[in-house]
Amino acid sequence: MQREDADEHAERWLTDWHDRHPGATSRALARGRPSTYDRLASFVQPGQSVLDLACGDGFLLERLRAHGASAITGVDMSPGELASARERLGNEATLVEARAQSLPFPDATFDLVTCHMALMLMRPVAEVVAEVRRVLRPNGRFAAILSSFRSTDPEDAWVRVTELLRKTPPKGPVIGDPCTRDAAGLTQLLAAYSDVHVESFTSDLSGTPDEIWALFTEIYPFEMIPPEEAKAMEEPARAEMRSLLRADGTVPCTFAYLEVRASKEGA
Repeated sequence: MQREDADEHAERWLTDWHDRHPGATSRALARGRPSTYDRLASFVQPGQSVLDLACGDGFLLERLRAHGASAITGVDMSPGELASARERLGNEATLVEARAQSLPFPDATFDLVTCHMALMLMRPVAEVVAEVRRVLRPNGRFAAILSSFRSTDPEDAWVRVTELLRKTPPKGPVIGDPCTRDAAGLTQLLAAYSDVHVESFTSDLSGTPDEIWALFTEIYPFEMIPPEEAKAMEEPARAEMRSLLRADGTVPCTFAYLEVRASKEGA
């Protein structure tokens, strides 16, 4: 399959998945400590206009509004996610079905562009960061949080269950660009920006075994496993979690992230 066809296939797969699982990302990650959503929302200054790429069900847009944004706009490819965002936000946000590689906004429209757990899914990603720079005002900022694709503590449910998932070869598209998986790649990707910073951090998603299993059933790799094999995986996964069970009935679960921040130079 040629690269362009593969990219289109991945986009169709992602759009279909999110149409069937609207709000999955916020359900899985919003309870993390620290909050990745509030971490991004903290970059907004009162009165600023903000665009959220791949806004999903609008959870981050809601936090951006609470942190002082005067105008919030979200784009997403998934009609299902946008419908959930409209339910959440009503008339408080402008919501547009669009690709991040072709944003339907004039140059220099926004003070801040955010992206939560989606930049690493986008390809061609260079077109995305070019479009972000185009729609940012002079001295505007881009802030994104991505998966770091690195292991955490082996005595952790995220590592244990992910290792189980990897034993079954996925049957799905190749998603994203490897350049978004580390600081060096991200820094090169954002070479046209100034003040580029990439920071690693973790968020605690610990919870009951039921909560952790629910988290794993709403991530992309689980969808790429044949249904009968996914069903058979539950008991081994729960056995791993039982071995990690703490006195309070919770299981340690830690997710590793990258945060990238960059600015568009002033005129």
